[in-house]
Amino acid sequence: MQLNLKALMLVPGFILALTACQSDEQSQQAPMAMPPQQVDALELISQQVEIVEELPARAVAFKVAEVRPQVTGIVQQRNFAEGSYVEAGQTLYQIDDAVYQANYQSAKAELSRTLANLTTARAELKRYQALIADKAVSQQTLDQAQANYQALEAQVAMNKATLHKASVDLAYTKVLAPISGKISKSNITEGALVSAGQTASLATITQLDPIYFDMVQASSELGKLQQQINSGELNANAAKAVLQLNGQQHIGEILFNEVQVNPTTDTVTIRSEFANPDKSLLPGMFANIKLIQATRANSILVPQKAIMIGRKGQASAYVVTADNKVAVKAVSIGRSFADNWLVTSGLTAGDQVILTGLQKIAPNAQVNPSITTQQAE
Repeated sequence: MQLNLKALMLVPGFILALTACQSDEQSQQAPMAMPPQQVDALELISQQVEIVEELPARAVAFKVAEVRPQVTGIVQQRNFAEGSYVEAGQTLYQIDDAVYQANYQSAKAELSRTLANLTTARAELKRYQALIADKAVSQQTLDQAQANYQALEAQVAMNKATLHKASVDLAYTKVLAPISGKISKSNITEGALVSAGQTASLATITQLDPIYFDMVQASSELGKLQQQINSGELNANAAKAVLQLNGQQHIGEILFNEVQVNPTTDTVTIRSEFANPDKSLLPGMFANIKLIQATRANSILVPQKAIMIGRKGQASAYVVTADNKVAVKAVSIGRSFADNWLVTSGLTAGDQVILTGLQKIAPNAQVNPSITTQQAE
């Protein structure tokens, strides 16, 4: 009887131990709930972006003038230092003017003689006009006086023209600078014979401030840009050109696009203009020009690593919902801006785009996002 009593006392402890072992086994077999995936997300903002094209360009002088003589003669003097800056109207060469001075004086004297004869003819004509009323002279005499007066008037006009030409030729013996700028070396020396209309120039003047830079852009790109401007998607009011050369930045303006397309390269020439007060930019230089051709307001830029491209080319992005779950959004992308895509549809300001852990998440998955706000470009 005592043995049975002891056995009965041991049963509850045995049952408790067995229950505890079963509970441990069940807890080990039950799956553990996975914590939400940690991801980095970017909260998008709406911003204005610049439509930029970087193109190689070549510098072209603003003005170039080849100095040539307008009259024939011996060069007596050169009045400039080679390679110096000359002003428009400055005398560069002096051609022997002895012959032209004589021609001018002769033309001037001839005009004076004709004017004197005209004065006499005018007085004679008036006298005959007074006498014809009394029939003191014949009509033929009056007509002859009238014709003589008119012939002298015509002669005066011719003499004035001759005098003007002689004056111009005399002035041309001083070869003047047609524009302001830097002058090249002289191609002739004192004592050389030059002639009007010669093909060889005496020197060349180049105006460097301002200076042009010419570049070419594909006609298709330019046409697409123009369509977007015409539709109002882009604004070209802030268009400008930026030149970075020798550690200095130059801001210029876009002047025009050539009206014809090069049939060989299918490109269009674009000309920009830059101020060049220190003359550091020289014709023939090559440089890369950053063309800011337009701006686009209310734009959404998304890092390229956040955009997924499917096998059929469709683009999409993962975003964080209000309850910290993953949603997938189909998007349309445009041009790239550095390491961002321009998203034209599918995303709006305030969307939180997931940047990291894309391989470890799926739609409707719970995530623990670390969110930063996007900064404007």
